[in-house]
Amino acid sequence: MDTKRLLGSAIGLGLALALPARAELYTLEQAVGYALAHNPQLAAFREQARAAGAERRVAEGARLPQLDLNYRVRRSDNPLDAFADKLNTRSVDPLDFEPDNLNEPDPSTLHATELLLQVPLYTGGSLTARVRGASAQAEAARLEASRAQQLIRYQATRAYLAAQSGAEGLAITNDAVRAAQAHANTTARLVREGRIIVSDKLSADVNLAAVQAMREKARTTARLALHQLRRVMGLPAGAVLALSPWREARTAFSPPALADLEGRALSARLDLQAMQQRLGAAHAQVDAARAGHKPNLNVIASSNWYDEDLGTDSHSWSVMGMASINLFAGGRVQQQVKAERHRAAEHEDQLHALRLRIQNEVHDARSRWQEARARLKIASDNVAKARRSVRLINTRYGQGRTILLDLLQAERALVETRNEALSAALDYETSIIALRLATGELGDET
Repeated sequence: MDTKRLLGSAIGLGLALALPARAELYTLEQAVGYALAHNPQLAAFREQARAAGAERRVAEGARLPQLDLNYRVRRSDNPLDAFADKLNTRSVDPLDFEPDNLNEPDPSTLHATELLLQVPLYTGGSLTARVRGASAQAEAARLEASRAQQLIRYQATRAYLAAQSGAEGLAITNDAVRAAQAHANTTARLVREGRIIVSDKLSADVNLAAVQAMREKARTTARLALHQLRRVMGLPAGAVLALSPWREARTAFSPPALADLEGRALSARLDLQAMQQRLGAAHAQVDAARAGHKPNLNVIASSNWYDEDLGTDSHSWSVMGMASINLFAGGRVQQQVKAERHRAAEHEDQLHALRLRIQNEVHDARSRWQEARARLKIASDNVAKARRSVRLINTRYGQGRTILLDLLQAERALVETRNEALSAALDYETSIIALRLATGELGDET
């Protein structure tokens, strides 16, 4: 490659690196979908659900037969061990019964291989209760992960709308700055020409500074809203996002009556269902603790190979049934039952508290929707009136029939009413998804 081409490639690469990263355009649906796939908090809930499912399978496996393969090697001059080794390897001869050989045996080496089968036949209901409890815990974790998915859907939607609103608010203040700058330029020219007094120019300059400060605040609001959206979506802080433009709020939504909303919430809320499963698991733990004083019955079968060296020359087998029951454990079983009962009572109280909280959330969400709807209607009407006021006063100012301060105040009122309408629209859209979240009907996750 010649020098010119090499230099051109280097310059091109430098320019490419200097250009800002291309913004990734996300619609609302795409942003929510990305958040559901990449939000780390939601991923943690899913891992918890998977762990609970594995623990359920562990509890189920405890009811199945257990097969173990054991191998051990031992060297000993203990008289009992040395004689037992000869018995196990079927190598006893008459000299081994002489007192000197029995009392002072030579060191013995034994390689033992054992295949052990254990079958639980009855555990006082402990295993059954533990399986029931683990199954309830797994279902609770699954429901909690689904509820977390609804929460992330809500948070992502709210953050996206807030980011859209932030961009729209910045556009409103940009309009105000342009109008204020035009007034400042015009009054400066008219002062130079001696056609207006200096106080009009000062009023225009003060107004320009005020709306410029308003724009800086709007810029920060928009920036923070994007930060929040990135966090919910699971994107790095430096990711460049492009969003769909803000649209006018849809006011056709009308929720059912309050009693109907409460009924829906109490039947559909996944966190309430999860708490009911946790309560079921707590009752299962009570049953498992009660099994501590009930009998246990097991069957144990083993197949054994013994050899002086590594091998399987001598084989033997055994089958054994074993029954056991605890008669006294220092009161531990009774106290464990008592503790599990208190935990179950705690879950019952938490369930009752959650029902009350859900009802309050429904009430609050519907009240916020009513407030936002009323504010949106008032603000929308005020925007139209403020625009008309600005047009009329601007015409009168051009005719010399009013002062500049009246026009500046009218334009400031227009900016304020536009911002209020935007705020009310954001609250209205957010209140709808908040109401759906409160009733457990946000998204189709089950």
